[in-house]
Amino acid sequence: MKEYTIKPLLTGWWTYNWGSVIAPFADGYVADLPIFIFLVESEEGEKIIIDGSFKQESVLQRVFKSRRTPDQEVVEVLKKEGVDPDSIKTVIITHLHTDHSGCLDVFKNADFYVQETELIESYSPIGHQAVGCEINDWISLVPRFKLVNGDYSLRDGINLIFAPGHTPGHQAVSINTSKGRAVYFGDCCCLYAGLAKRFPMQFFDLVKKTAKEGDSGISDPETAKVINKIFSARFGGYFGPLVLNSGENMRTMHKLDLLADIVIPAHDQDLLRMNIIPEKYDIEKV
Repeated sequence: MKEYTIKPLLTGWWTYNWGSVIAPFADGYVADLPIFIFLVESEEGEKIIIDGSFKQESVLQRVFKSRRTPDQEVVEVLKKEGVDPDSIKTVIITHLHTDHSGCLDVFKNADFYVQETELIESYSPIGHQAVGCEINDWISLVPRFKLVNGDYSLRDGINLIFAPGHTPGHQAVSINTSKGRAVYFGDCCCLYAGLAKRFPMQFFDLVKKTAKEGDSGISDPETAKVINKIFSARFGGYFGPLVLNSGENMRTMHKLDLLADIVIPAHDQDLLRMNIIPEKYDIEKV
């Protein structure tokens, strides 16, 4: 089976109150989420992009405060990697929220692989889905969409995995590497701490950060109750991204966790350090 490397490429930041995406103890904890695109490279030199970052003008700034420096523009980020966007033939879209689909139009010659359900539901979004969607970012590109229904083998060593919950047609990406199967979870799991059972230290680090001043956090009785509920489940049921269907997202997380030797969440700052996967991947499960 072919082997690939994966490079998370930083294209800006969103800053907001995590009480909108995790509950209940994180309300008031304002923090940054890095927004990445992912460059997947084969041994033969083929380059595939996963996701498309955001357009500043499409971001709902009263909820998601976005920022980007000139060198974080998608074209500039790719240029640093020696990649001409016009040379990219294949782009995988995990879902059509604006932080994952805003700059798809820079790829002038690419086909875009997206779940058909995701396209249908994002065209007339409801509820949480509507907050994150801006169809004007991608509607003109629909003729180049390659619609997928369920799991799909894209290349030798690369598979698309239907992974609903965060959105109705969300998909993950399984990528074979020299150190096993890497699974890009997309927004099924935004942070390593979202897999509380698999990466408990990342979870506890976040709990400490969210503890109020003068409050010990983990030892606080109310916080302890929340943690007990989290750890009594297979995954962090209270910890995870804003989702359309939390139960479905939990089932998806379970499925993907069983598949993955290497876990790649969508928005974890640890990916800034692990900028070439698998070579620099250093987070081990217990």
